[in-house]
Amino acid sequence: MMKINSHLQQGVVLITGLVFLMILTIIGVSAMSSTAMTERMTQNFRDTSTAFEAAEAALGDGEIWVQNQGAVPTVQVSTCTTPPCKVWAYDSFGTFWQQPDSWWQGNGILFSSTIYGVALQPYYVIEQYAFIPYQLSPDARSKGQGYYYYRVTARGTGATNTSHSVVQSIFATQYN
Repeated sequence: MMKINSHLQQGVVLITGLVFLMILTIIGVSAMSSTAMTERMTQNFRDTSTAFEAAEAALGDGEIWVQNQGAVPTVQVSTCTTPPCKVWAYDSFGTFWQQPDSWWQGNGILFSSTIYGVALQPYYVIEQYAFIPYQLSPDARSKGQGYYYYRVTARGTGATNTSHSVVQSIFATQYN
């Protein structure tokens, strides 16, 4: 029988163990990195959803305000003497989604309730979009008999101020 030198074989077990430990470390670091990325994606999705829900709530608030008016509201053309003005002429402001927070706070109408978990409370703006008379006679237009269309635009933020959502609706109503 041949005698195997055990002194030469002791280093092989150490090297094999270190290789397995290195492989397990790489797998662990990769799993942690993947988990951290998933956490960030989930937080961004939650933030975006919160901003959208806040904007939807303010949009509903604006529609309810229009619906509850007994007469045609006064429309502001270019300036507002006592901000916030309720109803503006159509396309008075241009692109709403590009306006900063300070613009919304100065020109928008604050949501009627408090939403917890948002960086800023949502605001909305109402524009008189169009008037369509019941009949096509000039007399119907002068009497104000027909449908008044309003564009309601609302902006909400998420838990952080980096996530914004702007939603719009066209709302039709009649006045007697």
